[in-house]
Amino acid sequence: MHVAVLLYPGCIFFEIALAAETLAGRCTLSYYTPDGEPHRASNGATLVPAGDLSALKSAALQAVLVPGGDPRSLMLPVPRASEALRAQAATGALVAGICAGNLVMAGAGLLVGRRGTHNYTAEHAPPAKVAATRHFWDGMQFVRADLVQDGRLITAQPWAYRQYAAAVARTLGVLDEREARDLETYVTRRSCGDGPGPAEA
Repeated sequence: MHVAVLLYPGCIFFEIALAAETLAGRCTLSYYTPDGEPHRASNGATLVPAGDLSALKSAALQAVLVPGGDPRSLMLPVPRASEALRAQAATGALVAGICAGNLVMAGAGLLVGRRGTHNYTAEHAPPAKVAATRHFWDGMQFVRADLVQDGRLITAQPWAYRQYAAAVARTLGVLDEREARDLETYVTRRSCGDGPGPAEA
């Protein structure tokens, strides 16, 4: 199984880090950048891509993960990643966006006539950003939710990175339902909470 991560200047690796970590030991994980050049990630690591957007378009993939961040390098002056994402979606690959990754998907026209979510709303974004991105959501059925899956498309809010990782892994058959639920709920199940403090020596 081969999964791609679409990286771009200004993207936030943290949002897809858990998904990448979950998938890495169970499938081939490759990175792609707009120009095929090495990517300096938001965590300071340098990631060597397998190719550029043209290579992403033609790769035999089961999924493409699209992180959030500042997608202007992919969206301006025209949505540069559109052909690659549309080509992968047409083959049946899962396309999964989180935060601004949803905007990249919308720019590719993948969300027209589909259910999805995003955080470019008055609740979560300044008025100027809401206005500037409004046309991208034309034709999408907005769902106010942390994560929405419509067939082979996933859109997720930035804080839903655990649900995102679990949904991707579940859809690809990498985790079974119990394992996926464990991944989603790990923090609530494994927190110290208000229990006793450190044991005294």
